[in-house]
Amino acid sequence: MLDKTIYTTAPKYFHKYFDLTHSDDLLEELRNNKKIIEEQIANVPAEKWHFAYAEGKWTVAEVYRHIIETERIFAYRALRLSRMDHTPLAGFDENAFISNLGSMRFSQEQLLHEFSTVREATISLYVSMSPQMLRFEGNANGLSITAEMYAFMIAGHGVHHANVVKERY
Repeated sequence: MLDKTIYTTAPKYFHKYFDLTHSDDLLEELRNNKKIIEEQIANVPAEKWHFAYAEGKWTVAEVYRHIIETERIFAYRALRLSRMDHTPLAGFDENAFISNLGSMRFSQEQLLHEFSTVREATISLYVSMSPQMLRFEGNANGLSITAEMYAFMIAGHGVHHANVVKERY
């Protein structure tokens, strides 16, 4: 279970994602989650890849694109925070990110490779952080946050969307 200090000081919105992690070892969580998501991407049946379960919902491919893009943003924020950057970081509109892709389509192979590459970069980033870097408090999207919180958010966010794919697609 996640360290109580991180859990209680994190924004409430993060708790549902934190609850999907299993330990307080951020590197273990990122590595284990990587395997789960890679396996899931690789095993989506071809006929489901561009399927959306309801009008206005993302396709399976778009869900994985969202996981990748969100991880990139969270890792960037974690980098800034780990360097003791006091500059407030802006939020983003995940729906606009997906809709602004327009008619672009991504194959399973492309997104699997991209997810793996992005996750390895995230893990490399976190390996280089000291405890002080992990726990520096900054502001992102109007919330008080740390790089350490983002690691667990990245892992939990991936699990959340992997669960959505399993349940609804």
